[in-house]
Amino acid sequence: MDKIRTWLRDHQGELLALLERLVNIDSGSYCKPGIDRCGEIHAAELSDLGFTTRTVTETERGNHIVAERPGRGQHRLFLSGHLDTVCPEGTVAARPFRIADGLAHGPGVGDMKGGTVQMLYALKALHALGRETPPISVFLTGDEEVGSVRGRPHIEEIARRSDSCLVFEASVSSGSIGIRRWGTGAYYVTIHGHAAHVLDPATPGANATRELALKILALEGLSDPVRGVKVSVNLVRGGTSRQVTAPLARADVDVRVRDHEQVSIVDARVRDVAGRASLPGISIEVTGGMSRPPMQPTARTQTLLALATEVGRDLGIEIEPIEKMGGSDGCFASALGVPVLDAMGPLCHDICGDTERIELASLVPRTALIAGIITRLATT
Repeated sequence: MDKIRTWLRDHQGELLALLERLVNIDSGSYCKPGIDRCGEIHAAELSDLGFTTRTVTETERGNHIVAERPGRGQHRLFLSGHLDTVCPEGTVAARPFRIADGLAHGPGVGDMKGGTVQMLYALKALHALGRETPPISVFLTGDEEVGSVRGRPHIEEIARRSDSCLVFEASVSSGSIGIRRWGTGAYYVTIHGHAAHVLDPATPGANATRELALKILALEGLSDPVRGVKVSVNLVRGGTSRQVTAPLARADVDVRVRDHEQVSIVDARVRDVAGRASLPGISIEVTGGMSRPPMQPTARTQTLLALATEVGRDLGIEIEPIEKMGGSDGCFASALGVPVLDAMGPLCHDICGDTERIELASLVPRTALIAGIITRLATT
């Protein structure tokens, strides 16, 4: 492990140069040209490491990258990442990559450009040092931040033929590894009322916005921290004019569920509460649903975590298994029975925020941890 760590220290400048190049490309989920450019850069790097790469072309979302390389042993490893960010076009111009006070700043620097660069440099270190690796499949999704709707079938196809999975979302402490994530859902509520002047006694309206106000309280009332359920209504719109009863109102509802056993129960409750009108003259449509299943640890997860803990001990890193509420593509692999270690990326602050930044001191140790796990899997 000392040689891997030394190699990474010697090449940290190159790592940061690649990270700067990627961060300075607008690649929000709706910036297809930028996502595709980031994919091309990753594909070229992987090709140089002996991977057979191909692009899964999308017309409306970013393209995906698939890379495969044979290796030693029978343990098939899946490396999962994403190319898109939450940052809209123009964000790079407003706050490009910069380094200050031991921190690297920029859109997507932690989520997850720092993570995929760590993945690449872990593989580069092993390649340069002649270390054996297991058979590896890499999938980089082009639409993760909007639910991996197009990427999910490819993720699941690779997961079904894999024995373990590493996901390169950002970490929250120097030794943290994610072994549990909450499932996520997006529900869309459209309320139809009837427009009328607020003072017209002959033609009373049906106020869709008022119905929505009642719905917000009822839906958020489904939250139950003890059972691991969180329902939030944060995006709403409705009405046409101050003096006209609102004929239409809409809400996007975020749902988080910790355990598989609660998913169908919560889904039914959300649909019932959202779809049942409280006021006369109102009709309601509810679409959407649970988009990512919960990621729950199993005995196989614990075995993989134990291996990571041994590698961490060799590096002087105390591994801390953690739970994260946000979903990731690791949820899809986990639901198929594949053990997943998530949040393998750099230590990040204000993830997805305007001051998103990563700690430079986390880059070499956590990249060495990734490399150590990969090479150890070649002998399992």
